[in-house]
Amino acid sequence: MTRLDETQPSIVASDKGRRIPTAARRRRPGGCERWLLLAIILATSCSLVFTVALFLRALPKSAGARVNGAQVTVEQAGVERAVTIDMKGEKRLIHTSLENPWDILQSAGFAVDEADRIWVNGVFAKLEALPGWTVPAREIKIRRAVRLTIIDDGEESTHVARADSVGAALAAAGIKIHPSDTVTPPLETALAGDMTVTIKRALPIKLLVDGVLIQARTNMTRVGEALVELNAPLFGLDTVLPPADAPVSRDMTIEIVRVLEDIVTESAPIDFAVKTRLDESLQLDAVAVLQEGRAGLQETRYRTRFENGAEVSRELIETVIVEAPVDRIVAYGAKIVTLGTVPGANLPYWRRICVIATNYDPESQGGSYSTATGARLAKGVIAAKPHIIPYHTSVYVPGYGEGAIRDTGAGPRSTAFWIDLGYGSRAEAEAAKAHTRYTWVYHLWPPPEKIIYILPPWKPSVSYPSGGCSG
Repeated sequence: MTRLDETQPSIVASDKGRRIPTAARRRRPGGCERWLLLAIILATSCSLVFTVALFLRALPKSAGARVNGAQVTVEQAGVERAVTIDMKGEKRLIHTSLENPWDILQSAGFAVDEADRIWVNGVFAKLEALPGWTVPAREIKIRRAVRLTIIDDGEESTHVARADSVGAALAAAGIKIHPSDTVTPPLETALAGDMTVTIKRALPIKLLVDGVLIQARTNMTRVGEALVELNAPLFGLDTVLPPADAPVSRDMTIEIVRVLEDIVTESAPIDFAVKTRLDESLQLDAVAVLQEGRAGLQETRYRTRFENGAEVSRELIETVIVEAPVDRIVAYGAKIVTLGTVPGANLPYWRRICVIATNYDPESQGGSYSTATGARLAKGVIAAKPHIIPYHTSVYVPGYGEGAIRDTGAGPRSTAFWIDLGYGSRAEAEAAKAHTRYTWVYHLWPPPEKIIYILPPWKPSVSYPSGGCSG
C-alpha cells in the first residue's frame, strides 16, 4: 500500500490519467483518525488516574505511613490538620497530622477514663471505641465526670455527674425540679469539679380564689409573698385568709376574699293611713268614703359590703320619701234616729247589731252574783263588750226579752260581737231553754249618754263561722 503523508503531492493521477478531487482526498485515512486516537488515549489516562484516586481513598486508615506513632493515610502523611478539643467548655485548637481521636488525645496529653463522656464530631463515643475510630476527628468534646453532692430539703445524696450543667445533672439523676423550687447554684451553672447542690423545695399549698381551688407550690415564707409569687394579687378591698403576714405552712389553704362595697337602694311602699270622722248629716252606722287612699313610695339607701358575692353587712345612709301617701278619709254617720219598732214588741229602737248569744247564771260563776257594774246577776242582766255596746244600754233580745248591759265577758272571745244572757238560777236558764245562737240585739230608745259611733268590722264566732242573723 502506498503511505500518504505531507510529503506526497496534493494531486495524484489515477491509472486512467484523471485527477482526484480535493474533497475525495480529505476523506482518506490520515489526520482525523490520528486525532481520534489521541483523544482515546487521553480519556483512558484520566480514567486510570481517577480509579487510582478512588482506590487510595478506599484503603483502610491503617494503610499508609506512621507519623508520630499515629497511622495516617497516604494522601495525608506529613500534612497537619486543625483539631478542636473542648474540655469542660474550654476549647483548645491543635494542629496534628493524626486522624484517630485516641491518638490525638494521647499525643496532646489529654488523659481520659471510663467515667468521662466523649463526643467525636458531635457523635457520642465510648472510650473503648476510640482506638478503632475510622472517621478523621475534627472536634473532640470531653466532659469529665464530677462528684455531685445533692442536699434535697435536708436529705443528702452523692452522684457521679457527666452533664454540662447543674440542671442536666439533676435530670440525669432522676431528680425533678418544680419551677418554684430554689436550686443553689442555679440550674444553668456549668459543672466544674466536685460540687454541692442545695435544693429548697417549694411547699405545696392550696389557693382558693373566686370559688376555684388551685393546687400550687411556693418557696415564700409569708402568705402575702406567696400571693405575689403565684400572680394572685389583691384588688381594692380584697382580703386574704390567713392574713398576709402569716407564715406559710405545708398544705395550708390560702383564701382570697373578694370584697366589694356598693350603694344598694331598696324601694318600699308607704301604707296610707285611714282617717275617720263623724258626719252629722249621715245616719248612724252609715259609712261614706270621702277620699280614697293611695300608698306612697320611699327609697332607702345602704352602704353594703359583699364578700365573695355574699352580703355580709349594710349601713343605713338615708331614707327618702319619693312619693308621699294619700290618706283614706272615711265619714261615719253620727245622726241618731228611730229606725222602727222591735218586731212583735212594739218597742222603738235606734240600732241593731248581730251577735252570738250564750247564757250564764250564778252556778256557772261558782255561786257568785257579782257583775262588772255592781248589779246582782238575774234575768235582764246582760254581759257584752263595752267597746261594742256600752254599759247601761237598754236592749231587747228576741227570745229573751228586755235587759240592759250590766256586765262584761271574762276574757277574750273569738269575736267581739257576743253577749251573755243572765239568769238568776240554773233552773231559770234551763226553763227558758237558753242555748247558743246568733241573734239581733236591738238598742232601745232613748239612746244612752255614751254611744259607740264607729264599730269595728263585724266577724262571726270561730265556733260558728258560717252563722249570722237574718231578717
